[in-house]
Amino acid sequence: MEKNMKSIVSKNLRAAREAKGMSQQQVAEIMNTKQTVYSRYETERMELDYYKIDMLCRLFDITPNDLFGF
Repeated sequence: MEKNMKSIVSKNLRAAREAKGMSQQQVAEIMNTKQTVYSRYETERMELDYYKIDMLCRLFDITPNDLFGF
C-alpha cells in the first residue's frame, strides 16, 4: 500500500473507532488480537488484509470507500 494511502487509512480507521466510542483494547478484543497489534494499523506500521478491512468496516458501520477516503 502506498505511503499516502496508509496514512489515509490509518487516520480514517482511528476516526471511525473514536466515533463509535471504542478503545483500541476493545477493538483488539473483538478482533481476537492484542491492543499493540491493533495499534499498528492506526499508526501505519501494519497493513490490513481483506478480512480485517471487512471486519472493521462492519464493526464501525462504515464502507471500504469511507476507510480508503474515496
